[in-house]
Amino acid sequence: MKMENAQKLEEVKQAMKKAKDRRMYERYQALYLYLQGTRAEAIAPILNRSVQTVKGYIQAYQTGGLSALKMNHSP
Repeated sequence: MKMENAQKLEEVKQAMKKAKDRRMYERYQALYLYLQGTRAEAIAPILNRSVQTVKGYIQAYQTGGLSALKMNHSP
């Protein structure tokens, strides 16, 4: 495993520990599995989400980092 990937895994792991919202934990968990080499098609049934949803989490992370996964709550 590359050092950069190990740092990303640790960052996601820490975010998982701090997550108070179950849905945020789930998003971090999807990323954690992805960074370990698990494909979105395998992650989706684990989290009971669609492949498209999991790929959306991954794409958001790749473009904006962990902060891009934060949910925008409606008023």
